[in-house]
Amino acid sequence: MIDEDVAALFQVSLKVLRQRIDRTKQRFPPDFLFLPTLEEWQVLQQQADPILKIGKNQIPLVFTEAGLLMASGVIKSDVAVKISIDIINEFFQIVNSLKK
Repeated sequence: MIDEDVAALFQVSLKVLRQRIDRTKQRFPPDFLFLPTLEEWQVLQQQADPILKIGKNQIPLVFTEAGLLMASGVIKSDVAVKISIDIINEFFQIVNSLKK
């Protein structure tokens, strides 16, 4: 998920999302969050168009599933708290179903 979509999901501004990420960089290793190269971003745009906006001025940060969960822990919004709880509950449902 790109940063713009994550900000919208958590109902915070892109600026707030990026500030929180910058302040907690140690929580986001490369397998949680990464910045694609220009070439990677262009390929992704071509593959996903019209889903992604062509002509972005800035290459977005890209969150993996783990990064999304971590972001939900550093964003201070009611929506982020709910998403964090939902992710954890879903995880435990999956784990419990594997035990059967």
